[in-house]
Amino acid sequence: MRSFILAAVISLMGSAIAADPLVLVQPRVTIVEREGITGGGQIVSAGGRLLMFYPNHPDDFGGSGGSGASVSEDGGASWKAQPDDWPMAKMVDLWADRLRNGDLLAFGIRWVPDPKKRGEITAKDVPEDAYQIAISKDEGRTWQSQTAVIECPAEFGVIARPLPHVFEDDKSALFMPAYAWGKHGNHALLLTSVDRGKRWTVLSSITTAAAMVKAGAPVTTPWLETTVSPTKSGDWLAIVRTGSSSKASLVSARSADRGKTWSVPDKLPIAGKLPTLQLLPNGVLALLTAHSKNHSRLYLSADGNGREWSKAHVLTSLSGGNAGMTSAADDSLVVITPANRRIDAWRVSIRPPSAVAQNVAAPADITFAKGVLSWAGSGAIYRVTPVLIKPAVGYEDTEVLPHASIATSDQKLDLSRQLLIGATYVFEVSAVDAEGRVSAPSRSAEFMNR
Repeated sequence: MRSFILAAVISLMGSAIAADPLVLVQPRVTIVEREGITGGGQIVSAGGRLLMFYPNHPDDFGGSGGSGASVSEDGGASWKAQPDDWPMAKMVDLWADRLRNGDLLAFGIRWVPDPKKRGEITAKDVPEDAYQIAISKDEGRTWQSQTAVIECPAEFGVIARPLPHVFEDDKSALFMPAYAWGKHGNHALLLTSVDRGKRWTVLSSITTAAAMVKAGAPVTTPWLETTVSPTKSGDWLAIVRTGSSSKASLVSARSADRGKTWSVPDKLPIAGKLPTLQLLPNGVLALLTAHSKNHSRLYLSADGNGREWSKAHVLTSLSGGNAGMTSAADDSLVVITPANRRIDAWRVSIRPPSAVAQNVAAPADITFAKGVLSWAGSGAIYRVTPVLIKPAVGYEDTEVLPHASIATSDQKLDLSRQLLIGATYVFEVSAVDAEGRVSAPSRSAEFMNR
């Protein structure tokens, strides 16, 4: 009953998205806890199901393989583990994307080149079974797999890593980012396939490490993790990782000719690792990135074009750098984040801002102890916003940002697995009545998360 009320009240908030939208997050759900998890994996929405695949082996860039998977039938509120190495065995990494006809295409990586031999490895060193695809026509219940091939011209060296996510144009061509290592430098690439993922060729070089340095973004890693998405205007946008530190800037490039050529790279005022772009059905473009010392953060481009971004919306401060997301509805996402041998799910709604109703009573008596926030009130639901005041010792590079507002029908919330230990916070709590009217927020005293 409580979850029904929560969904009903949220649905009253309208659909027109403002330039600075409201981001509402439902309470954290743990998908899986186990030893061996490497990164948060990737997630895809398939009809009424969510499928999540994650690496389950040491973070040794191809020295070992293996994956785990979980499925949700209720929008991410609960998850059921699937057999390991499903739907493809012994993969270094795999993910799935939904095609225009509703099929799922899973792409699996069985081999990656040795980073110590960058510039030395050539096409003749790539094993025949380096890549695999699997197709599902029944929302991921059964799969048909086969070997895939990526052809990389000698001028780019060798594909170091194909990357999520695959997307499709209106002519059924598929596109997928990747990065390559060669004698003449490192490239972020866009691959294409015209036979449903069996054979891939290089469509274009999005940018190079040298070009990003020239644009003022020092490149300190060979892992040029890249994400590409169409924008609302029809341009294609690429976002590229440049480093591993909490201050390493992301870089953008844009194509006006469907990925054939790209603009000069542009340094963004956003830092992070493994960026992910997602164009929602309502036209909002979302960018997700994370760092273990600088939160998992969601940025929004309300007009869908990615030229201007909202402030950061923090989902959790206890996250590794490899987070993933998928569109779950016209105005919502499901985000997955890794942390300390587990993966968490966050159901995110993107709404227009709410006006304060003076006749709705604000919550009172806000307390925080041992990671649990509690308060008194008479709302149908509540919005809780943790606001970081002072980072913990050792987290000097952590940006001081508020979290996205958490929507809950309870009067207490366990935040112990998403706030920094030793950091100082205040909490803003608003009440929302059954008609969707929102109170002014009550602000707590300052608390250290011990």
